[in-house]
Amino acid sequence: MTSGMVILAEIRTETQQGRPAPTTGWEWSPGCTPLRDPSPGKWIVRRTADSFDVIFRSYLFPELCSGGPEYLIGSFNPTDAGELGAREMALKLRSESYRQEAERSGISYSI
Repeated sequence: MTSGMVILAEIRTETQQGRPAPTTGWEWSPGCTPLRDPSPGKWIVRRTADSFDVIFRSYLFPELCSGGPEYLIGSFNPTDAGELGAREMALKLRSESYRQEAERSGISYSI
């Protein structure tokens, strides 16, 4: 489980973290769904030529070496604000998958 302070620290652009601005093909991931999630996969923020995209890469078919199909969840402007928005969305989706897993298991979950 991730604390609120860690989440706030994670939502910073690459340049705010002292790294070069993302270029086409750059990826960042806040993590995967819980191990027992009925739709296992990984949340990804990817920089394209025109946007920052939030993507879900499915692991539902483990026999696929590439990890399975990818689903576009949302696109953001190719700016610092767009990068922050994409990161925030990916983090919230990851947290929601853990909240749902806790609910299925009868555990109280809060961030």
